[in-house]
Amino acid sequence: MNTEKNLKNIRGAVQEDATQIAMLIAPYIPQFALDEQGAQKLEKPAIEALLQDGAVHYYVYEQAQHICAVIAFKTSGHLIHFFTAQSFLRQGIGRQLWQYAEASMLALGNQHISVNSSCGAQAVYEAFGVYA
Repeated sequence: MNTEKNLKNIRGAVQEDATQIAMLIAPYIPQFALDEQGAQKLEKPAIEALLQDGAVHYYVYEQAQHICAVIAFKTSGHLIHFFTAQSFLRQGIGRQLWQYAEASMLALGNQHISVNSSCGAQAVYEAFGVYA
């Protein structure tokens, strides 16, 4: 369950976060991108565009002004980004951010949440109850 302390670490992402977000995602690009076009969708210019898109809700989990994890979803309830910095894996940060985003998606009236995941991430989503 989210505690008030943990909620203080979660905030909406802003344009100034694009560089940090791109750096956080960069180590994962080889796992997700099938080609250069796919890689570009995970790089800074694409992130900047998502941050300007009114149909995208982008959140960061931050500690000491360092972005540790990110999550982004479309108003329709489709998850488009969910990454935790490798140095912060298995600390519960991703789960807290997921719970926050899930509550936000449900509050928007989404009855279903969709995600396209890598095979490696499937177990994480199953643990969160996304796959039934």
